[in-house]
Order: sequence, then structure tokens, then C-alpha cells
Amino acid sequence: MAPTMKSTIEVSTRTRPLVLVVDDEPALLELVHDVVGRSAQNFRLVSAASVSEARRIIDEQPVQVALLDVCLPDGDGMSLLPQLREKQPTAQAVVITGHPTIDGAIGAIRAGVIDFLPKPFSADHLRERIDRALQRQHLAAKIDTRMLRLRSAVRRLNTSRRMVSKKVDLLCNDLVSAYGELSRQLDIVRTQESFRKLTESAKDLEQLLCHAMDWILRHAGYCNVAVWLSSEQGESELGAYMKYTIAGEKAFTEAMKEGLLPMAAREGFVHLQPDEIAAQLTEMETKYLMGQSVMAVNCTYLGETLATFVAFRDARSPFSEEDAAMLKTISPLFAVALATIVRRHHDDIDDLDGEGNNPFYDDSSDGSSPDESEERERERRKRERDRDRERNDRQAADWWKRGEPPPF
Repeated sequence: MAPTMKSTIEVSTRTRPLVLVVDDEPALLELVHDVVGRSAQNFRLVSAASVSEARRIIDEQPVQVALLDVCLPDGDGMSLLPQLREKQPTAQAVVITGHPTIDGAIGAIRAGVIDFLPKPFSADHLRERIDRALQRQHLAAKIDTRMLRLRSAVRRLNTSRRMVSKKVDLLCNDLVSAYGELSRQLDIVRTQESFRKLTESAKDLEQLLCHAMDWILRHAGYCNVAVWLSSEQGESELGAYMKYTIAGEKAFTEAMKEGLLPMAAREGFVHLQPDEIAAQLTEMETKYLMGQSVMAVNCTYLGETLATFVAFRDARSPFSEEDAAMLKTISPLFAVALATIVRRHHDDIDDLDGEGNNPFYDDSSDGSSPDESEERERERRKRERDRDRERNDRQAADWWKRGEPPPF
């Protein structure tokens, strides 16, 4: 048990605040030790007779309160204040002097001294000054500890704030990107639905071509448009050409088969600016398309090329990325509509005999009932109305052939 008790006493001794008395008068030091040292239960007391000895103690031990004599053999005791503040920022200093002056007091207070102890002094005065200094040091240490904790909390808070700010920025960027992507997807859906409704209203190939070119003009603006159709032999034939600034001369359209159409078939989509045309197209195409902004898209159905859209106009009004996205969006829909019309045309041919009549239907049969005859008559009148409506629609869609301005 003895070693344990000794260790406890040592720890208790080390944790008590340290009071340093710096004075070169042996009698005063002896008085301090006799009067204060014996009754001081809340602090430890050490002494130094010179500035150098005091510096060594301040370097080696944590001094909380220092009683400093002004006149020492190797200097002024107040010269210890900077070192004391550096080692222990909350340490308190009391000046011991036998010749107090107002100027000296002012200088000491400016240097950070909290009190004066004029010689001669009593034991009660000494204990009072030390107790007051210890109380102020304890309060200052407590405030300093709280400030350190507060600074640490502020640093952690700033670190968390920066982290939260980063996460919020990332989340906002993700939301902006998601919103932009959703907006683009909605634009694509709107474009698809608009074009699909248009193609569904086409009764035949001619109407489909006219409606498609009209739709492109509405969404991309005025431009020259050519629609190429693939034949059964795999060759491209011009299905429709709409002039805006450049006529569709035969030499020009035939030249497209050598450069632009094969490029669109290979790449799926082509968007050329004026500086790219001469390097990538044939000489004849360059002659007509110099200074133009050109787009071409391949329209495929089940992996087979059915058509190619070509659009071009002056590069001073170039096609935008939105125009390119629009053309890419409608190309598969146009291919589906084209395949549907071709299939419908073949089915109609298969259902008719050489004179345009259905070989499996004979409306002259004498064995039909009156109700059946009336039904056939209604169907005949309905077919006639459909043909008349189709003829009117075709005439309205042929404005570009007659050189008339577009109806929109």
C-alpha cells in the first residue's frame, strides 16, 4: 500500500498550481516560505534569487502566479513577463517593490501585471495577493479552456458545413442534370408524338412525303429538303425534293448518291459545316453545297435502310443541335410509317383482280337479300367518300409542287 499512497501524493502535488517568488533578499524568501509555504494547501511555492534562475524555472515548470521583484542582481524582474506569457498565457504576475511610483505602476499594468506588493508587507497581505492572483488565473484558465473548446467546435462545424455545402452542391448539380435530362426526354416524346400523328394521317406514299417535309419546315425553319427512297435493288431514288434556295438539278441529286447518301448510310447521321463539305463530299456536291449547313439522316426499319432525309440551307442560319436531335428522332418513325404504307399498298394489290375488283366479292349475285344489298351500297358510298377526301387532302398537300407558299 505504501507505493500507492506515495504515487497519489505525487500526483496531487503536481496538479496544484505553482507560485514562483523571484527576489534576491534571503530574509524575504525565508519569510515567504515560513509564512505562506506552511499554510498554503492549495498551491505549491518555489523561489528564485535571480532573473536567470527564474527563467530556468519558467522553462521547466508550469508557473501559474509569479511574484516578481523589480530590482534583481542580473536585471529587472518584469523582463520575465514575455517569457511567462509565452509559456503560460493565463499566468498572473504581482510586482514586489520597495519604491513604488506612479510611472512604475502604469508601466507594470501596461505590461500585464495585475497587482502590487509594496515592501515591507505582512503575511496577510502576501496571502491575500496570492489568493487573488490564483483566483484570476483559475478564471482565466477556465475561459481559455472554453475558448479552445469553442474554437475546436467551430473548426469541426466549419468542416461539417463545407462537407454539407459540397453535398448540397453535388445534389443540386444532380437535380439540375436530372431535370435537364427529363426535359430532353419530354422534348423527344413531344416530337415523336407530333410526327407520329402526322404520319398516321397520310393515306399514301405521296401524302407521307409531303406531310413529313411540311413538318420538318415547321420545326427546323425554311430549308431545302430531299427525301430519298430505297428501291428493291438497294439503290436510292429521289422520292421528293423541296426547293428553298437551291434547285434539285439532276446533276446535283445524282451527285448525292456518290457522297452524302453513302456517308449517311455508314454513319447514320451527318451534320456538316461549310469547312467540312469540300473535304468530305464530292466535287459536284461541293459546287452546290458550298457555304451551306447540311444534315442527313438514315431511316432504317428492322436494320434495313428504307429512306434518307437530306436538309441544307445557308450556313448564316445553321442547323442547331436541337434541329439535329429532331431529325434523329423522327427518322425511325418515318421508316415505320413508310414500311406500313408499302405493306398496305401490297395488300391492296393482292386483294384486287386485274380490273381493280375484288375477285372474292360479287355484288351482282341474285341470291343476296335486300339487307345485304343495302349494306353493300353503304360500303360503296363510304369508299367513294374516302376517295374524295383523299383526293382533297392530296391536293392540299401538293402546295410545294404548284409553287404556292406553305399553308402554315
